[in-house]
Amino acid sequence: MKRLLKNMGLLFSVQLCGYLIPILEIPVLARALGVQEYGKVVLIQSVALLTSLVVEYGFSLSGSRQVAIARDDSDALARIFGEVLSAKLLIFSIVSIVGVVIFLTSGPVFYDRDLLLMGGVYFIAFGFSPFWFFQGLEKIALVVVVEVSLRFVGLFFLYIFIHGEQDALLAFGIMSGFGLLNTLFGNAVCVNKIGKFSLSFAGGLQQIKLGFHVFVYKSSNNILMSAGPSLVGVISGHVAVAAYVPAEKIIRGFVSFVNPILIGFYPYLNRQFQVSQGNTMRLSWMIVIGMFFSGVLSAGLIYFVGDFLILTVLGAGFTAASEILKVFVLIIPFRLANQALGLCMLIPMGRDKATSFLMMFSSIMSMLLAALMSIWYNVEGVVLGFVIAEVFLSVALISVVFEGRDKYRNKEGV
Repeated sequence: MKRLLKNMGLLFSVQLCGYLIPILEIPVLARALGVQEYGKVVLIQSVALLTSLVVEYGFSLSGSRQVAIARDDSDALARIFGEVLSAKLLIFSIVSIVGVVIFLTSGPVFYDRDLLLMGGVYFIAFGFSPFWFFQGLEKIALVVVVEVSLRFVGLFFLYIFIHGEQDALLAFGIMSGFGLLNTLFGNAVCVNKIGKFSLSFAGGLQQIKLGFHVFVYKSSNNILMSAGPSLVGVISGHVAVAAYVPAEKIIRGFVSFVNPILIGFYPYLNRQFQVSQGNTMRLSWMIVIGMFFSGVLSAGLIYFVGDFLILTVLGAGFTAASEILKVFVLIIPFRLANQALGLCMLIPMGRDKATSFLMMFSSIMSMLLAALMSIWYNVEGVVLGFVIAEVFLSVALISVVFEGRDKYRNKEGV
């Protein structure tokens, strides 16, 4: 329990950093670069983050689970690390080929060519992060300290060196460079711990197969949120992206803020479901309900202070972001409840296949609804489409929980 609380505290520090720094970056970059150049940077940044999530493939759950089981077996750790790295390289190759084809056919129309190289570095930095390995070992203190330190140093560099719209490439270079430095450090620590390891094509394919359903579950919502700026950019242009991104970062940062609690409970609940599903279900329902009502309170708070926050920090040029934020807050309670339903109930119950299908279907429906509603409501319609799909997902996930509970009761003869 002591180690659990320590790791939850460290994970909370990472999430706090991940929430604060993007928020602090907004006034630094938006005021210095202006609406047009800031929109270009965040558009490519969002695409790079989106593709890095594909390379990451949900190994923070499937990979870390394997490491946790084999943490005292150095040979097994070396094998797991090599196989996961092989899997990432395979996915990276496919994504890179697709990206080059898209760029050669239509990329210059949508993206600034000079910023694409930095977008590639950003993509590699986040896609090849080894944090999953340390999370499985439950030894994350060193990498957390280094990551938080580098991110704050990067923010300081942005504040010192970014002064005008001509600095857009330098700004993206700073963000990408410090991200890559953090990833290189983490992988070096991994290699130092496990020693010699081997890449394996067959092992990589096995890891991809093993983690598929977890990948779909974990990545669907992340990809959806990351794809939002790209969708807005295609529909409404760079100026609309600059209005959308501040609101989106506030919501995404807040929603991810509770992940340390859910990730902290995840291994404990997996074990408890093997012992007493009835008692564990009661605890899980308490977590889900608590998350939902915490989201309701938080959404109300953000709704009332959003105007003041955005206008004070960003200025009158970003008034459109305030209206977008007022719609976006509706997603918070449902997103928190859905995360809790997945990590605290459905995956520990062994319902990961059904859960991953619903998450994938919901993400597709979100994009379709967002595109459709943008016809009538522009950027606000994109956000409203996301909200409607999230409500649908909550209803669907709860139905799967009750279905799984009934099957368990019938199996036990209750």
